[in-house]
Amino acid sequence: MNSYSMVRLPWGGEISFYVFWLVFGALISAVWTVYRADRHGVGGFGAALFTVMAGALALVLGRAVYCGVRYERLFFDPRGEFIGLSPYLDLTQGGISVIGVLLGVLLAAALAGAITRNSGLRLLDCAAVPGLMLFACARFIEPMNGSGFGDLITNEAFCRFPFAIENGFGDFSLSVSFIEAVLAALIGLFMLVFDRFCKRKGTLAGVSMALLCVSQIMPESLRLDDMLFLFIFARVTQMGYGVLLLSTLVAGLIRGRKRGLSGKSIALEIFLLLLGVGVVIGAEFALDKTNWPHNAVYAGMIAALLGMGILVVHRLAKEDRGPHAAPAQEDDPEDEEAEVENVEGKRKA
Repeated sequence: MNSYSMVRLPWGGEISFYVFWLVFGALISAVWTVYRADRHGVGGFGAALFTVMAGALALVLGRAVYCGVRYERLFFDPRGEFIGLSPYLDLTQGGISVIGVLLGVLLAAALAGAITRNSGLRLLDCAAVPGLMLFACARFIEPMNGSGFGDLITNEAFCRFPFAIENGFGDFSLSVSFIEAVLAALIGLFMLVFDRFCKRKGTLAGVSMALLCVSQIMPESLRLDDMLFLFIFARVTQMGYGVLLLSTLVAGLIRGRKRGLSGKSIALEIFLLLLGVGVVIGAEFALDKTNWPHNAVYAGMIAALLGMGILVVHRLAKEDRGPHAAPAQEDDPEDEEAEVENVEGKRKA
C-alpha cells in the first residue's frame, strides 16, 4: 500500500486517506451486519463476534495470500538470501489479496457460528449486502492508494476521475477499480431487494458470492497494477473467483442431492461450469499470447461469465424454492419449514 494523502489522527500519528475511508467503511458495514442479525435469526452477539473475527481473519489471510504469491520478492533480498518474515507485517510492501479477504470472511462465519451456536450460513446472509457495499467502497477509493488502473486512455472526454486515474507522468489510465465498484454496488442493491424473497439460509449469501465472482473476473483482466500471477498468465484473483464460484455451485448441488437430484444433473452442471472456466482461462491466454482482436476475446469471456452466473444462480434459486428435504437431512436438526415460517414472521413483524 502506498500512502499518498495523509490525515492526522486526534490522538496523534497519521494514516492515509485510503486507510481512513476503508476503516470507516468497514465500521459502517459491521454495524449494518449486526443490525440485520434479528432479520436473519441470529443474535446480536453472534453477529458482532462474526464481524470482529471477519475483520481480523480477512486481514491475516488477505496478507498471507499476497505474500505467499510474492514470497520471493518480499522475503528474499536481491542476492537470494532469506531476510525473515517481517515484511508480512509491513503493509507498505505490497498489498492484500481480495481472495484471502473473502476466505477470511467465510472462515470467520464458520468459527463464529460454532462458538455462538448460530448457523454460519445465517451469519453470511447478515453480511451479504453490507459486505458487497464495503467491497464497492474499497474499490471506489482504491485510486487514493495509487492502484486500480488499466491501459492508457486517449479520449480526453474520459481523462478524469472516476473514469481515469492520473499517473506520475500526467497520463490517464482506465479506472478499473471504478468499474468493479459500480458492479459490486449494483449487485448489492439487487441483493437488498432479493433478500425479501429468500426462504432458506445461505441462499442470499450464495447468490451474492456467485454474482460478485462473475462480475469481477473480467475487470480483473483489465488491471495493470500489482497483479498476482501463477503460471505466467493466470491471475490469482481470477482463479480465486473461479474456485469460489465452483464452491458455491457445489453447495447448491449438495442441497439438490439431498432432495433427490440425479448424479447426471450434478455432473452436467459441474462440467458446464468448468467449461466456462476453461473458456475464461483460454481468453486470458489469447489476450496475453495471441494477436486475436481483444474486443472479440472479451466478448467471448463475457458470454462465458454470463452463462456461468446464470447456471449457479439458477441452481441456488431452484434449491431455495424447491421442495425441502426431510429434517434429518438438513444441516440443522430443526424442521426447515418451521425455520422458514419463523424467519418470515420476523420479517413481517
